[in-house]
Amino acid sequence: MNATSRKISHAARTTRDSRHSEPGGIRIRFVTVIGGVVLLLGYIAFRASNSSPASASSDPATTPPPQSVVMDKRYGRRPAVNPIPDPAVTANPPPRPQRAPAPFPAQTPPEAVPPSTAQEVIARVGQPEFFAGGVSPQKAEELKRSFKQLVEEGAGAVPAIRAYLDRFQDVDFDSGGAAKQVGYTSLRMGMLDALRQIGTPEAKELSLQTLQTTGDPQEIGFLAKGLEQQLPPDQFRSVVLAAASETLAQALSGQWTGRNVTPLFEVLQKYGDEGVISLLEKSSSKWNFYATLALAGMPDGAGIPALVRMAQDQASAAVGHGDFALRPLAQAAMRFPEARASLLEQARLNQVPEKAWPGIAASLAGNYIQYGNQLFGSTAPPVVWSKEQIDLRLDLVDQMIAACTSPTGKQALQNAHAQMLSRLPRV
Repeated sequence: MNATSRKISHAARTTRDSRHSEPGGIRIRFVTVIGGVVLLLGYIAFRASNSSPASASSDPATTPPPQSVVMDKRYGRRPAVNPIPDPAVTANPPPRPQRAPAPFPAQTPPEAVPPSTAQEVIARVGQPEFFAGGVSPQKAEELKRSFKQLVEEGAGAVPAIRAYLDRFQDVDFDSGGAAKQVGYTSLRMGMLDALRQIGTPEAKELSLQTLQTTGDPQEIGFLAKGLEQQLPPDQFRSVVLAAASETLAQALSGQWTGRNVTPLFEVLQKYGDEGVISLLEKSSSKWNFYATLALAGMPDGAGIPALVRMAQDQASAAVGHGDFALRPLAQAAMRFPEARASLLEQARLNQVPEKAWPGIAASLAGNYIQYGNQLFGSTAPPVVWSKEQIDLRLDLVDQMIAACTSPTGKQALQNAHAQMLSRLPRV
């Protein structure tokens, strides 16, 4: 083959080879381009996923959080120095140190213990979010069901209730007008009543412990009333008196927010002794009749001497109508000779303020004053209208009329005398 033929043959082969290799080259370039696009899209998606949380967190919030109705319930009181032992700890003391056991083959870990019903209930209704927007009728029904579930679980609910009480927070149903719907003035009060209904030793123990830490007068009175139905007085009386006395002293010092202190005076009247008399005397400067009614109603007339001193104090006569010590004395006069003698002496000495006579006469006629919203029922002495009791009252009023030199006083006492005469049985 000559040189020209060889060149033509080589050119033909080159042309055929290029025709066969061109599609393969195109496919390689196409795959390369597609791969690049995929990598680019993947990189863009990766950047977007990493940057989106930062962008979301930097955006300003457009919806304000719901208003919380949780209140702090500490009130400045501290737990007792020697708290009652936790029954859970007493029943399950920590294990003693032991040598490490020999290794065992790997085992499947045990399943987690499911939470109790009480834990689930309190986890639901014990959060501020549950009360966002107020207490609707539906939520009120759920709350009532929740309290019932706690009672039904019995002693098993006590640890969950303890955990909530230890948070020293509360939800006030009274201020929102939901107390009547729910049946309690607050969430804590509902749980305290659940403890009362459970009534097991663990529940009683937790009630006593709560008395040592709460500074809420209503809780103190409620717990005292509940324990009175479950325990002998000597097992809770000192704790109740300490709680009421400490809280009243705090209120007297000015560290108060206007909460109703009436339950404290009821507790001190019912369970108090000579150790609380000084505190009640001091409290009379701020809560006149609350303090003097407590003194007049203390067991065995323990507060009568303090009332007599207050009735003789000229500063007391200048407060109000001047009867905040004299009128409780008149209410106690039918039971305690010392009270009767003090009234007669004040009348003879003409030391009864003019404005005080109507109240004194009303009390002698059996129209007693009491605390409002009483926890323990009537705290005034019973008025017995037997003929013998009426005769005794008439005799005292007659003595008062004879000793009184005030025209206002005489008229008020004569009106009381006529009221009692009308109660005598007709022959």
